[in-house]
Amino acid sequence: MPDIFGPILPLQLDPRNTAALVRDTQTKIFLESDGTLNDFSQASPLAAIVEGQAYAQNELLYYLNSLPEAYTLQWLRQLGIQRSIGAKAIVTVSFIKTEGFTRSVVIPKGTKISTVSGLNFILKEQVVVGDTQVSANGIAESEKWGSIYNVQAGDVDRLSLNVLGLDGVTNFTAAQGGKDLEPIEDVKSKAFALLRRRALISEEDYLNEVRALAPTDSIIKVLTYEDRFNLNPEREGLSSSIAIILGDKNGEMMGADLRRDILKSLRKKIPLGLTVSITDPVVSPLETTLSIEYNPEKFTSGIDFYASNLNAILNFYLSPSEIDLGEKFDYQQIFSKIYELDFVESISSMSIKILQIQEEDQKDLYCNSPFISEQTEGVCIDLAEDTVDSLSSSYSNTNPIRTYRSYKNRISLISSTTKAPVTYTFIDQDYKQSLGA
Repeated sequence: MPDIFGPILPLQLDPRNTAALVRDTQTKIFLESDGTLNDFSQASPLAAIVEGQAYAQNELLYYLNSLPEAYTLQWLRQLGIQRSIGAKAIVTVSFIKTEGFTRSVVIPKGTKISTVSGLNFILKEQVVVGDTQVSANGIAESEKWGSIYNVQAGDVDRLSLNVLGLDGVTNFTAAQGGKDLEPIEDVKSKAFALLRRRALISEEDYLNEVRALAPTDSIIKVLTYEDRFNLNPEREGLSSSIAIILGDKNGEMMGADLRRDILKSLRKKIPLGLTVSITDPVVSPLETTLSIEYNPEKFTSGIDFYASNLNAILNFYLSPSEIDLGEKFDYQQIFSKIYELDFVESISSMSIKILQIQEEDQKDLYCNSPFISEQTEGVCIDLAEDTVDSLSSSYSNTNPIRTYRSYKNRISLISSTTKAPVTYTFIDQDYKQSLGA
């Protein structure tokens, strides 16, 4: 018969608590004395002796039951494993100037901003709302560590001090990055992952190795043979046995030194005969056209403030950090998030175009570099790979190393009373520069 294997179960020397120990001891005394010792009432000396003995035994059991964990932690220390104490959350807060106030408003660095539940965030840098501005954004960090600080949009709405000319504060996107104290079980898993890194075998092994060396917000994927089957190895740089896709939070190329260090570490641990390479993610630019009808009575700030925050929502959900490689963006999620804003009466239309980037050898072939485009009656029109809207929300992403990033957002706000539209166009200048546009 072949051996049968199963998981190693946690070791517990005695699961009883003080109450259970008291009951068991009373029963034992009663039986051993043939019922002679039977007074276990609250005022009985026998009851006090039993409870004291049970308490002492429970204390001993606590330390005995902790021994396996203590030995484990000591072993982890010898391996050089460190326990993550957690991380603080970061949130973008918008400071809104009082309507009609024409002077600058200064919110000092270190200002405490809170939620209604009492979670505090600290402003990292001074924020100035200029004379002609109606709002300005700043970055705040949670006061303590923990995932509880990953609050939802709109939760941060209280200021610890009164600032002349400031009407209020809010966050239009959720806080991110807050992490709890790492559980012991996760530390153990990390330790065994470290042991496995001595010889990389599985996809998870390679992923853990790269994660240990790359920044925490990096985009990482290890491609299997099946994932690479439909890709052009020359074009994508995926001809090696093991293909690592690595980019920063925006999907852009990592520094040469970091890539070199990662490759050096991987090559020491891969089996003989295998090769490994690192390539960048494919990031497709998106152009969003959004038209909403708003209630002017709910506007406490200038219309450009609300347009900017609609743009922030689009940029947040249409980013490589939110869209895994090989996955698709969630049109319906973005639609719902915009509808949740209290000033939005309705969404007249929302369409997202997936733009195509021309190849290196196609320069000067199109009217709008670097995008594939054509001249139609004197107007340059970008030729989208696909357009996603309320009528056609399905599209495909067959490239396992591809993600998406918001490039241009055209936002129109239409008053529900006058029907007068105001249109804003936002372009991600950093992304534009990386595309060479």
